[in-house]
Amino acid sequence: MAEPVVIEVRCNEAAERDGNPALPYGPQEVVTELLASARAGASVLHWHARDADGTERADDVALYREVIRGVRESSRDTVLHPTLGFMATQGDARGRMRHILELMEDPQTRVDVVPVDFGAYGADLWDAAGGRFRTGDRFVVNEVGYLRELLGVIAGTGLAVYPVVWSAGGVRTARSLQAEGLLPRTSVWCLGFTGDEVPGGPPPTPANLQTFLDELPPGDPWTVHCRNGDVLPLAAWAITRGGHVSIGLGDFGYDRFGAPRNSELVARVAGLAETLGRPVATPAQAREILGLDPA
Repeated sequence: MAEPVVIEVRCNEAAERDGNPALPYGPQEVVTELLASARAGASVLHWHARDADGTERADDVALYREVIRGVRESSRDTVLHPTLGFMATQGDARGRMRHILELMEDPQTRVDVVPVDFGAYGADLWDAAGGRFRTGDRFVVNEVGYLRELLGVIAGTGLAVYPVVWSAGGVRTARSLQAEGLLPRTSVWCLGFTGDEVPGGPPPTPANLQTFLDELPPGDPWTVHCRNGDVLPLAAWAITRGGHVSIGLGDFGYDRFGAPRNSELVARVAGLAETLGRPVATPAQAREILGLDPA
């Protein structure tokens, strides 16, 4: 039997509703969306802590606790994957990890993986209708010195690292840090692409996918996601190549489907996987594929 497809839902990120009330803001909305997505086939749950009005509180421990406890009441084995603190805190790795460290102190609020970005890209937003950039000062950068510090903090938690790579060079950087002994345990490589609204990143094409795959360690699991863009066309390629898929309203609104819910997007990936001959992973299967401890 073909290996099951692990589906990750990326339910809110820093996205705005823009007419779709299904994008969850506060913790109770996030819990509802995560559980609905789990029922639709998502075994990895990713979210950002936000107030009910949508304000992002990326390091607010109380908001994370509320989500984790709400999810765990109904789902004991899904893989929990919260974000780190704001990118602007890159000079303070321990500060970025503060909420994760506090959550790990309580067996009832422990999480499973922690994301670390490798590589750099221009993150300015392009307005196709206006023919100009809407921003002019956004750049995602992850310096090796900072990564060493961050990975050192993570090493003391026992958590698996979820490496998010934004180029083949990002993969090579992460593997070099593995060779240094700083990145000993990973879960799934998240291959980051960007849609037309973020032209400074890698576009979601089969050729770019292959460039990533050429640099990955043989046999390591990997997933694809697309910031500000539609990941579904690339998802089909990923599924046929043995990869996994990350999708959600946090990355893209998918208004071609009207005003979809996260669970509907997950269901579309599940249907695509089954059409292409791969079953959808259960949480227990996902944990095995990603090398994580059983729940």
